[in-house]
Amino acid sequence: MIFDAFLALFDIWVVLAMLVGIVIGVIIGAIPGLGPSMAIALLIPVAFSMAPIAAMLLLLGVYQGAIFGGSISAILLNVPGTPSAAATALDGFPMAQKGEAGRALRIALFASVFGNVFSCLVLLALAEPLASVALDFGPAEMAVLILFALLVIVLLGGDSKLDALIMVLVGVCAGVVGLDPIDGSPRFTFGSFDMESGFALVPVLIGLFALSEVLMQAAAPRRNDTAEMAELRPSTLGWAEMWRMRVTLAISSAIGTFIGILPGIGSTIPAFMSYGLARSRSANPAAFGQGTDEGVAAPEAANNAVTGGALVPMLSLGIPGDAVTAVILGAFMLHGLAPGPFLFRNHGTEVYAIIEALLLASIPTILIGLGLFKVAVHVIRIQPRHLFPVIAIMAVFGAFSVNNSLFDVWVMLGAGVLGFVLRRAGFPLPPLLIGLILGGALEQAMRQALLTSGGRLGIFVGSPIAIGFVALSVLFTLGVLVLPLIRKGRA
Repeated sequence: MIFDAFLALFDIWVVLAMLVGIVIGVIIGAIPGLGPSMAIALLIPVAFSMAPIAAMLLLLGVYQGAIFGGSISAILLNVPGTPSAAATALDGFPMAQKGEAGRALRIALFASVFGNVFSCLVLLALAEPLASVALDFGPAEMAVLILFALLVIVLLGGDSKLDALIMVLVGVCAGVVGLDPIDGSPRFTFGSFDMESGFALVPVLIGLFALSEVLMQAAAPRRNDTAEMAELRPSTLGWAEMWRMRVTLAISSAIGTFIGILPGIGSTIPAFMSYGLARSRSANPAAFGQGTDEGVAAPEAANNAVTGGALVPMLSLGIPGDAVTAVILGAFMLHGLAPGPFLFRNHGTEVYAIIEALLLASIPTILIGLGLFKVAVHVIRIQPRHLFPVIAIMAVFGAFSVNNSLFDVWVMLGAGVLGFVLRRAGFPLPPLLIGLILGGALEQAMRQALLTSGGRLGIFVGSPIAIGFVALSVLFTLGVLVLPLIRKGRA
């Protein structure tokens, strides 16, 4: 199967899709105010018309490219293109101010590739075995697993746990609109035939991540100040210098990968964790913040390693690891590649082809990154407000094109306004999206479990797997909520 998957990559459209995705991702990531979630949401209708492998590699190429692209503006402008690149700016911009912008960009590029390769190897090793274990899950085990995932999102998914909880509940409630999966009766449809199918995922994605950003910029325009942009001078970086940072790269990649596996955390936390650990391990911690190589390498390896880590639960369990993989999960479902325990059994060749392509993408990523450095200097001068009219038009056409439905356009507009209001109020959107995606699966698993048990709640602790997830939920809650209080009391 792995060899067949490798042969599937020898298709010109697959290669082109991957290359185009990486280029788009680097450019989008380099422009502050944009991001991979917006770009991928807008590209899903385009990917819908493509073959499955090419479509997924287009979107995943954007994901990989954008995470690295965020470091370009962070280093040259001290304005992170993506939130996770904020850690890169701590040492990247000081290096640029010392005339070492080219060196900092090369360190960021090679560290990004290292983190990507590391996480993809972990993905290759863990995804199918985890999916095989999940084949033994019954409805009760799946329900408890989803509840554990939602709990992790609530506890770690934002600055306010209450806000994250509210968003998860809103998403779960939105996910049950439509026909009852058991008896077919309409729920919350208000007599509308269009709402009997529920809210289509793609219009919701486009509204939440693309249109809401347009509205945010319209309400509070942000200008990219390039007056202090560092000059990009010729610079060299030897392999021996990267080899000297191998331990930092490996540790940071491991942090990014395994934190990425946890649902809803994203890449910002592991980037700062890796930066802090690299500084604590350094023989000269005072150099951090002044422009040191490891201060750029550590966060870049970590935030790029999150990409492979976040795909592990998405592919094997159907649970997205972050907001971007939640968007990509929607694209998988549109192509009939339903993520979860049966994905490797039913579509093993396609999945392995995608994973192998992500590994091989490291080579073109290096070439594209090196080639785009000088182009990026001009790209990051683009003011986001100049792009948003085009994005708004693409959002309307994208929402309509999936089902040729005007109702989907209204759903997209409603989701965009809702996303704008929530963001202005300080609520995080990723918990809402993940709640929407997992809400239907949670309801179906819980109701099937209760039907088979005659309504006995004991079925949710009736197997070792279910008991294990319940115990993990309790321990995780205690660890996040109680331990900080104990430490505070001792202090």
